[in-house]
Amino acid sequence: MAQAGAQAELGAEEIEKDQYLVFKITSQEYAIQAARVQEISRVAATTNVPTAPPYIEGILNLRGQLATVINFRKKFGFDPKEADEDTRIIIVEHGGFPIGVMVDSVEEVIRIPDDKVQKLPEAAATSVSREYVTGVGMLEDRLVVVLDADKILTKSEFAEAEAARRTSGGEEAEKTA
Repeated sequence: MAQAGAQAELGAEEIEKDQYLVFKITSQEYAIQAARVQEISRVAATTNVPTAPPYIEGILNLRGQLATVINFRKKFGFDPKEADEDTRIIIVEHGGFPIGVMVDSVEEVIRIPDDKVQKLPEAAATSVSREYVTGVGMLEDRLVVVLDADKILTKSEFAEAEAARRTSGGEEAEKTA
């Protein structure tokens, strides 16, 4: 499976700037810089957080530290889908805290040179997508939407995720870790 290869790639000591982890939501491929990925895991049980935004799946205990899990299907407005054997959570550091990104599947680690990434066409861009879409990787036989790991949450969304983490005991978990 491609995920095992992706984990082996991510284990390398030096991950270069043009290496991206490719994942799917519906049939569309997305990518984030591989250097930003802390780990990839199967879907684990999450704890719901009252009054959290609908795209926040919940929180999970990541070796003593709480991680907010964001369902990208919900965040991007796609139809919901039950988690299956291909569903993964990609853990990235965001604002000093781990954030889990739930995706349909993890595909591979690839190189996308800067000269192959073009800006999202104005007609397709929204104010929200401009915040977190770096561009589109134009490869020989496919297009990959490149996301900015630092901006996968807007400032207000990050504040909501942080509030959800704290409401669920994040500060206590960190003190005991």
